[in-house]
Amino acid sequence: MARYIIGISGASGITLAHKTIDVLSSLGHQIHIVMTKDAFLTAIEEMGHEYSTPEKFLSFYKTDQLERIRMHKNNDFSSEIASGSYPIDGMLIIPCSMATLAGVAIGLSDNLLRRAADVTLKERRKLIIVPRESPFSAIHLENMLKITRVGGVIVPPIPAWYTKPKSLEDVENFIVGRALDALGVDANLYPRWGVN
Repeated sequence: MARYIIGISGASGITLAHKTIDVLSSLGHQIHIVMTKDAFLTAIEEMGHEYSTPEKFLSFYKTDQLERIRMHKNNDFSSEIASGSYPIDGMLIIPCSMATLAGVAIGLSDNLLRRAADVTLKERRKLIIVPRESPFSAIHLENMLKITRVGGVIVPPIPAWYTKPKSLEDVENFIVGRALDALGVDANLYPRWGVN
């Protein structure tokens, strides 16, 4: 199976990261997670205090999934994911704050999440970013363009009404499914246009 890094920054939409990790680990992939301090604060705000620490955040996964999941500290530059010699199949930052987006766009490797993204780009591996802000300023758009020009893919968390979502879970499945499509993982999370 493949090895992926999931970066989680302090933007709204932490549940999308949680679902992504659940799907990838259920499919048998190895997952390296790195969360910012603000991501934990957002998790508390959006999902409750039961998600407030790394241990609590991981406690919702099954035992067999946890065997494939590793949480890294965001200040741990000795982590293997800080090195280009460590083989990974891609990285997904979901959700991505505008601070993290800006840091990645200028190659700022001041924490492990941004360092891992920088390594992913320099090694020409897949970097998928799910930016969470609305509306975007010209600065945000320029940063997205910079990342796209060096090989990153921007996947805004936009629902598709043609799928006729009946619940918030349907919307989340579409967003996570599209992000995983960009990563090269077919998780079969949503109905595809023109496919019966």
